[in-house]
Amino acid sequence: MDKFEQLARDAEYALFLLANESTGDFELIEPQPIPTDAARGYSERGLSFGGVLALVGGKPRSALALPLEDATVDAIVREFIARVVYMEKHPRWMVPGGNA
Repeated sequence: MDKFEQLARDAEYALFLLANESTGDFELIEPQPIPTDAARGYSERGLSFGGVLALVGGKPRSALALPLEDATVDAIVREFIARVVYMEKHPRWMVPGGNA
């Protein structure tokens, strides 16, 4: 098992990072199969696997596969935090319009 698989396995919450290190473009995605049309779009943007961002024991952890500019890392961290905050406020089991 590599460091990416281990981090994803240990995490309470994990996202995969797709990144284009030359442009700074990135996408954080759920660790699940990627639909063909989405994969095509990521490819057209020059995105490739860039690592895993996760919460392990309530603490942020990452395993990156690409060297990234500081500004790109800052943007990725901000997006990850925003996603964590969203998930805290909107648990997966909550159904819009439900009685939760």
